[in-house]
Amino acid sequence: MRLIILLITLMTLAGCSSTSLQKQHKKYETIPAEITTNPTPHSIDYEALKNYLQMSRDRERLGFSEKSFNTCDAGYGYSKSQDCHKEHFVVIHFRLLCRDSEGTISTILTEDDLQPLDRRTVRWTLQGVQGTVRTDSQGYGQIITTANKSQRSQRVKLAVGSEFLYMRANEPQRIITPRPWCDADRNY
Repeated sequence: MRLIILLITLMTLAGCSSTSLQKQHKKYETIPAEITTNPTPHSIDYEALKNYLQMSRDRERLGFSEKSFNTCDAGYGYSKSQDCHKEHFVVIHFRLLCRDSEGTISTILTEDDLQPLDRRTVRWTLQGVQGTVRTDSQGYGQIITTANKSQRSQRVKLAVGSEFLYMRANEPQRIITPRPWCDADRNY
């Protein structure tokens, strides 16, 4: 029985809709996160859910935020009467920059030493959920997803082209990467 409930939960998580998420694309110039597991018969309106949970914020406010909610109270793609359970809405705002140097450096980096990873497709993985985000012209990106438990201490993987890094989900903010990231494939 637990396996069936777990499978239903996983299929529920998999039901995001890129159509409803594209509204956010215009606001942040990013492609919102899409869960890339098996589709389900319903779709979650992440933008509306984010507003309902009062988790909208400016792209410059970097970092991790999370809020638990009851799926039947929320709606926005969740049933109002079936499979009621608690989930966590997760938003991670980050900025990807690269430095035009390799290895250890002995000088302090200034803004002139950094360039944003602009308009790059960033593949991300968080506790088995995967998606993509496209950074804007200043390297800002936003991961949005839901999970059945807190993701604060889980590891998130960010990848651009063949370059990747791991960090705790609550750590991504202003991420400065080495030079190979500057040259990472823009159309991966």
